[in-house]
Amino acid sequence: MNPYRVLAAVAADWGRLGPYLRSGTAGTEGAAGTEDAAGTEDAAVTANGLSSALRSLRSMERHAPGRTAAAGETARFVLALLPPAEAERLVAAHPDRLAGTLEDGTSEKAPAEEVYAGFTVADLAFLLLDDNPMVGPLLGPVRERLLSYPMLDDWAAEAHARTHGLIRLRGESGARGMDRIRIRIPSFQFGDAVTPWPVVVAVNGLLDAGRDPWGAADWWLSANGYLGVAPAELLGRGQDSQLVGTARYLVEGE
Repeated sequence: MNPYRVLAAVAADWGRLGPYLRSGTAGTEGAAGTEDAAGTEDAAVTANGLSSALRSLRSMERHAPGRTAAAGETARFVLALLPPAEAERLVAAHPDRLAGTLEDGTSEKAPAEEVYAGFTVADLAFLLLDDNPMVGPLLGPVRERLLSYPMLDDWAAEAHARTHGLIRLRGESGARGMDRIRIRIPSFQFGDAVTPWPVVVAVNGLLDAGRDPWGAADWWLSANGYLGVAPAELLGRGQDSQLVGTARYLVEGE
Protein backbone atom coordinates (compact mmCIF):
# COMPACT_ATOMS: atom_id res chain seq x y z
CA MET A 1 0.00 0.00 0.00
CA ASN A 2 0.95 3.66 -0.31
CA PRO A 3 0.85 4.71 3.37
CA TYR A 4 0.87 8.43 2.63
CA ARG A 5 -2.20 8.25 0.43
CA VAL A 6 -3.97 5.95 2.91
CA LEU A 7 -3.47 8.54 5.65
CA ALA A 8 -4.47 11.41 3.35
CA ALA A 9 -7.59 9.51 2.27
CA VAL A 10 -8.64 9.12 5.90
CA ALA A 11 -8.29 12.89 6.35
CA ALA A 12 -10.37 13.47 3.21
CA ASP A 13 -13.12 11.20 4.60
CA TRP A 14 -12.77 12.41 8.19
CA GLY A 15 -16.47 12.98 8.79
CA ARG A 16 -17.12 9.27 8.32
CA LEU A 17 -13.85 7.64 9.43
CA GLY A 18 -12.70 10.06 12.13
CA PRO A 19 -15.00 8.71 14.87
CA TYR A 20 -13.29 5.30 14.69
CA LEU A 21 -9.91 6.88 15.33
CA ARG A 22 -11.17 9.25 18.01
CA SER A 23 -12.92 6.55 20.01
CA GLY A 24 -10.06 4.10 19.74
CA THR A 25 -12.43 1.30 18.75
CA ALA A 26 -12.87 -0.54 15.50
CA GLY A 27 -16.64 -0.31 15.50
CA THR A 28 -18.96 -3.25 15.14
CA GLU A 29 -18.91 -4.02 11.41
CA GLY A 30 -18.12 -7.67 10.92
CA ALA A 31 -17.89 -8.27 14.68
CA ALA A 32 -20.02 -10.68 16.67
CA GLY A 33 -21.22 -9.62 20.09
CA THR A 34 -19.77 -6.88 22.24
CA GLU A 35 -16.07 -6.07 22.47
CA ASP A 36 -14.69 -7.42 25.73
CA ALA A 37 -12.46 -5.60 28.20
CA ALA A 38 -9.27 -7.00 26.66
CA GLY A 39 -10.38 -5.84 23.21
CA THR A 40 -11.16 -2.37 24.52
CA GLU A 41 -7.75 -2.17 26.16
CA ASP A 42 -6.05 -3.30 22.95
CA ALA A 43 -7.91 -0.62 20.99
CA ALA A 44 -6.83 2.05 23.48
CA VAL A 45 -3.21 0.93 23.16
CA THR A 46 -3.51 1.07 19.37
CA ALA A 47 -5.05 4.56 19.53
CA ASN A 48 -2.20 5.76 21.75
CA GLY A 49 0.29 4.18 19.36
CA LEU A 50 -1.34 6.00 16.47
CA SER A 51 -1.06 9.37 18.21
CA SER A 52 2.60 8.77 18.99
CA ALA A 53 3.41 7.55 15.48
CA LEU A 54 1.60 10.47 13.85
CA ARG A 55 3.47 12.98 16.04
CA SER A 56 6.75 11.38 15.07
CA LEU A 57 5.85 11.35 11.38
CA ARG A 58 4.86 15.00 11.19
CA SER A 59 8.07 16.06 12.92
CA MET A 60 10.17 14.58 10.11
CA GLU A 61 11.53 16.49 7.14
CA ARG A 62 10.08 15.33 3.81
CA HIS A 63 13.14 13.34 2.78
CA ALA A 64 14.29 12.25 6.24
CA PRO A 65 15.62 8.68 6.53
CA GLY A 66 12.96 6.41 7.93
CA ARG A 67 10.06 8.67 7.00
CA THR A 68 8.44 6.09 4.74
CA ALA A 69 8.76 3.45 7.46
CA ALA A 70 7.16 5.86 9.92
CA ALA A 71 4.32 6.50 7.48
CA GLY A 72 3.80 2.76 7.13
CA GLU A 73 3.66 2.27 10.89
CA THR A 74 1.18 5.13 11.23
CA ALA A 75 -1.00 3.72 8.46
CA ARG A 76 -1.02 0.29 10.11
CA PHE A 77 -2.27 1.82 13.37
CA VAL A 78 -5.01 3.63 11.43
CA LEU A 79 -6.09 0.47 9.62
CA ALA A 80 -6.20 -1.48 12.90
CA LEU A 81 -8.71 1.00 14.32
CA LEU A 82 -11.02 0.96 11.29
CA PRO A 83 -13.67 -1.68 10.51
CA PRO A 84 -12.10 -4.45 8.40
CA ALA A 85 -14.14 -3.52 5.32
CA GLU A 86 -12.93 0.08 5.47
CA ALA A 87 -9.33 -0.98 5.99
CA GLU A 88 -9.45 -3.37 3.04
CA ARG A 89 -10.98 -0.68 0.82
CA LEU A 90 -8.23 1.81 1.64
CA VAL A 91 -5.42 -0.68 1.03
CA ALA A 92 -6.93 -1.76 -2.29
CA ALA A 93 -7.50 1.84 -3.43
CA HIS A 94 -3.93 2.96 -2.69
CA PRO A 95 -1.39 0.35 -3.85
CA ASP A 96 2.36 0.48 -3.48
CA ARG A 97 4.08 3.85 -3.77
CA LEU A 98 4.96 5.09 -7.21
CA ALA A 99 7.99 7.06 -8.30
CA GLY A 100 6.11 10.35 -8.09
CA THR A 101 7.53 13.74 -8.91
CA LEU A 102 7.21 16.99 -7.03
CA GLU A 103 4.33 19.21 -8.08
CA ASP A 104 5.42 22.31 -10.05
CA GLY A 105 9.00 21.02 -9.88
CA THR A 106 9.51 22.42 -6.39
CA SER A 107 10.30 20.91 -2.99
CA GLU A 108 7.76 23.06 -1.18
CA LYS A 109 4.79 20.82 -1.96
CA ALA A 110 4.20 17.15 -1.21
CA PRO A 111 4.89 14.70 -4.05
CA ALA A 112 1.75 13.79 -5.97
CA GLU A 113 1.90 10.27 -4.56
CA GLU A 114 1.41 11.70 -1.04
CA VAL A 115 -1.74 13.69 -1.86
CA TYR A 116 -5.31 12.44 -2.05
CA ALA A 117 -8.13 14.79 -3.11
CA GLY A 118 -5.98 17.70 -1.99
CA PHE A 119 -5.37 16.25 1.50
CA THR A 120 -2.05 15.13 3.02
CA VAL A 121 -0.74 13.44 6.15
CA ALA A 122 -0.36 16.88 7.72
CA ASP A 123 -4.12 17.34 7.46
CA LEU A 124 -4.71 14.11 9.38
CA ALA A 125 -2.36 15.37 12.08
CA PHE A 126 -4.28 18.63 12.34
CA LEU A 127 -7.57 16.74 12.64
CA LEU A 128 -6.53 14.00 15.05
CA LEU A 129 -3.83 15.58 17.19
CA ASP A 130 -4.91 19.22 17.19
CA ASP A 131 -8.69 18.97 16.73
CA ASN A 132 -8.24 21.57 13.98
CA PRO A 133 -10.88 21.41 11.22
CA MET A 134 -9.11 23.88 8.89
CA VAL A 135 -7.64 21.31 6.51
CA GLY A 136 -7.68 20.27 2.89
CA PRO A 137 -7.53 22.23 -0.37
CA LEU A 138 -10.26 24.70 0.65
CA LEU A 139 -9.82 25.35 4.37
CA GLY A 140 -6.07 24.75 4.63
CA PRO A 141 -5.22 28.02 2.83
CA VAL A 142 -7.69 29.88 5.07
CA ARG A 143 -5.87 28.46 8.12
CA GLU A 144 -2.51 29.62 6.78
CA ARG A 145 -3.87 33.07 5.98
CA LEU A 146 -5.37 33.56 9.44
CA LEU A 147 -2.20 32.35 11.15
CA SER A 148 -0.15 34.84 9.12
CA TYR A 149 -1.72 37.77 11.02
CA PRO A 150 0.04 39.14 14.12
CA MET A 151 -0.38 36.98 17.22
CA LEU A 152 0.43 37.48 20.89
CA ASP A 153 3.80 36.07 21.80
CA ASP A 154 3.92 32.87 23.84
CA TRP A 155 4.31 34.73 27.15
CA ALA A 156 1.29 36.97 26.52
CA ALA A 157 -0.76 34.06 25.20
CA GLU A 158 -0.08 32.12 28.39
CA ALA A 159 -1.04 35.15 30.48
CA HIS A 160 -4.39 35.30 28.65
CA ALA A 161 -5.01 31.55 28.74
CA ARG A 162 -8.17 32.08 30.80
CA THR A 163 -9.24 35.53 29.63
CA HIS A 164 -12.92 35.37 28.73
CA GLY A 165 -14.18 36.05 25.23
CA LEU A 166 -11.02 35.73 23.14
CA ILE A 167 -10.45 33.90 19.88
CA ARG A 168 -7.92 31.11 20.42
CA LEU A 169 -6.62 29.23 17.41
CA ARG A 170 -5.54 25.76 18.46
CA GLY A 171 -3.18 23.48 16.65
CA GLU A 172 -0.27 25.57 15.39
CA SER A 173 2.58 23.43 16.61
CA GLY A 174 5.78 25.25 15.84
CA ALA A 175 8.53 24.53 13.32
CA ARG A 176 7.67 21.66 10.93
CA GLY A 177 4.62 20.77 13.03
CA MET A 178 6.48 19.50 16.09
CA ASP A 179 4.41 17.79 18.76
CA ARG A 180 3.91 20.78 21.08
CA ILE A 181 0.44 22.16 20.51
CA ARG A 182 0.35 25.94 20.75
CA ILE A 183 -2.56 28.25 21.32
CA ARG A 184 -2.39 31.29 19.06
CA ILE A 185 -4.30 34.43 20.08
CA PRO A 186 -4.75 37.04 17.32
CA SER A 187 -3.42 40.35 18.61
CA PHE A 188 -6.07 42.53 16.91
CA GLN A 189 -8.29 41.69 19.89
CA PHE A 190 -6.23 43.99 22.15
CA GLY A 191 -6.00 47.75 22.25
CA ASP A 192 -2.84 47.83 24.34
CA ALA A 193 -1.61 44.20 24.26
CA VAL A 194 -2.94 43.81 27.80
CA THR A 195 -6.67 44.49 27.78
CA PRO A 196 -9.05 43.12 25.12
CA TRP A 197 -11.31 45.55 23.34
CA PRO A 198 -14.74 45.26 25.05
CA VAL A 199 -16.43 45.22 21.66
CA VAL A 200 -14.28 42.27 20.61
CA VAL A 201 -15.45 40.28 23.62
CA ALA A 202 -19.08 41.20 22.83
CA VAL A 203 -18.83 40.31 19.14
CA ASN A 204 -16.94 37.10 19.85
CA GLY A 205 -19.84 36.10 22.06
CA LEU A 206 -22.30 36.72 19.24
CA LEU A 207 -20.14 34.74 16.83
CA ASP A 208 -19.73 31.88 19.34
CA ALA A 209 -15.95 32.10 19.05
CA GLY A 210 -15.50 29.48 21.76
CA ARG A 211 -17.13 26.89 19.51
CA ASP A 212 -15.89 28.20 16.16
CA PRO A 213 -12.75 30.31 16.71
CA TRP A 214 -11.60 29.97 13.09
CA GLY A 215 -14.92 31.24 11.76
CA ALA A 216 -14.84 34.18 14.17
CA ALA A 217 -11.25 35.02 13.22
CA ASP A 218 -12.18 34.87 9.53
CA TRP A 219 -15.07 37.32 10.15
CA TRP A 220 -12.80 39.83 11.88
CA LEU A 221 -9.92 39.59 9.42
CA SER A 222 -11.72 39.34 6.06
CA ALA A 223 -13.23 42.15 4.01
CA ASN A 224 -16.86 42.67 5.00
CA GLY A 225 -19.42 43.69 2.38
CA TYR A 226 -21.51 45.68 4.87
CA LEU A 227 -18.60 47.51 6.47
CA GLY A 228 -16.45 47.95 3.38
CA VAL A 229 -13.31 46.83 5.23
CA ALA A 230 -12.23 44.00 7.51
CA PRO A 231 -14.04 44.51 10.85
CA ALA A 232 -10.73 44.46 12.76
CA GLU A 233 -9.71 47.65 10.95
CA LEU A 234 -12.54 49.55 12.66
CA LEU A 235 -11.46 48.80 16.22
CA GLY A 236 -10.70 51.95 18.19
CA ARG A 237 -12.35 54.17 15.58
CA GLY A 238 -15.70 54.76 17.27
CA GLN A 239 -17.49 52.09 15.24
CA ASP A 240 -18.32 49.69 18.08
CA SER A 241 -22.10 49.83 17.65
CA GLN A 242 -21.74 49.19 13.93
CA LEU A 243 -19.49 46.20 14.58
CA VAL A 244 -21.96 44.69 17.05
CA GLY A 245 -24.89 45.38 14.75
CA THR A 246 -23.20 43.77 11.75
CA ALA A 247 -22.28 40.67 13.74
CA ARG A 248 -25.79 40.43 15.18
CA TYR A 249 -27.28 40.71 11.68
CA LEU A 250 -25.03 37.86 10.52
CA VAL A 251 -26.15 35.63 13.40
CA GLU A 252 -29.80 36.58 13.75
CA GLY A 253 -30.72 37.96 10.32
CA GLU A 254 -33.18 40.76 9.88
